Amino acid sequence: MEQSSILLKEIGLTEYETKSFLTLLQLGIATAEQISETAGIPLPRVYDTLVELQKKGFVLISKGRPKKFKPNSPKRAFKNFIESKKNEQEKEIKYLKATVKNLENILSKVETIKIREADWGLWSIEKRRNIGSILDEQKEMAKKEILIFSGDLSWLGEAMKIIKQAIRKGVKIKTIVHEPENEELKKNIKMAKKIGMKVKSGYKGLMRGHIIDNKIVSIAIKQTEKGLNIVGQGRPGSDSLDRYELMTSDNPILVKTLRENFDFWWKSL
Repeated sequence: MEQSSILLKEIGLTEYETKSFLTLLQLGIATAEQISETAGIPLPRVYDTLVELQKKGFVLISKGRPKKFKPNSPKRAFKNFIESKKNEQEKEIKYLKATVKNLENILSKVETIKIREADWGLWSIEKRRNIGSILDEQKEMAKKEILIFSGDLSWLGEAMKIIKQAIRKGVKIKTIVHEPENEELKKNIKMAKKIGMKVKSGYKGLMRGHIIDNKIVSIAIKQTEKGLNIVGQGRPGSDSLDRYELMTSDNPILVKTLRENFDFWWKSL
C-alpha cells in the first residue's frame, strides 16, 4: 500500500485523496464517517476530498442519504484521470495560443527607443527546436541566395516546405555535404536535387549552418559523445539527445569570411 500511495501522489493526487481512494478500494462502499475513521482524515475534509475524486473519475457518489461512496476500478479510474488531464491540457493550450496571439498584436506595436547605433551583433541560442525555428525563419527571409554548410542533410525533411517555398520565389540554394558513405545521405542528396537545390559532396569541414543573401550567417554546433559536428546517419530525430547551440550574426566581416570559405569548397568539390 505504501508504494501505491507514493505513486498516486506522483501522478497528482493529494494526501487526503490518496488515503480516501485506497480506503475505498479496501472497504468497497462506505460512508464519509467510515472513510474518516479508517483513513484518519478529519470528517469535514472527507466530503470535499471525495467530491474532487469524483471529478477526477476515481469515485462514484450515491444520490441517497446518507451519502455513500464507491471506488471506480483502478483501470477505469486511471483511464478517466488521463482523459481529464488531456482535456485540461487542451484547454490550457487553447487559452495559451489565444493569449499569445493577443500578446503578439500588442507587443508588435511597442515603439523601439533608439539609444545609439547598434554594434554588429553575435547572438547565441541553445536547444535543437529553438535553433530549427530560427534557421527556418532566416530561410524564409531569403530573397536571392542561401548557402548551406551541411554534414548529412538530416534536417531536409523538417525544412522541406520552407526550402520549396524559397525555390519557388527564385531563391538559389547551394549546399555542400560530406561524402555520401551511407544510404540515408545518398537519399537526402537525391531528394535535395529533385526539389531544385544544388548539392556538392566531399566536404570535409566542421562548419554547419548557412549564409543568407550575404547578410546573415548562422553557425550550428552539435556536441555529441563522439565530438563536435560529427556526421550522423541522416535520420531526423536521431540526434535528439545531443547538445545544440547556434550563433548568428549580421557582422559583414564574419559573413564575408564564411562566404569566401564556402566559395572555396564549392569550387574545390
